[in-house]
Amino acid sequence: MLRWLRDVLIIAVLAGSLTSFVLHEAAVGAVLAVLGGVMVSLASRGHKYMTFGGLVR
Repeated sequence: MLRWLRDVLIIAVLAGSLTSFVLHEAAVGAVLAVLGGVMVSLASRGHKYMTFGGLVR
């Protein structure tokens, strides 16, 4: 369940980035794109916060 939630969160951030670019809000789109990239990177390495390890003890 948590993996599904993480994936939906990452997809939502990246979709928001693309939407911002389409609506000509380049600054917001760039910030969301960087944030999405960081989230994908952390998730692929199994970082504890992207696997909700910081929330579940």
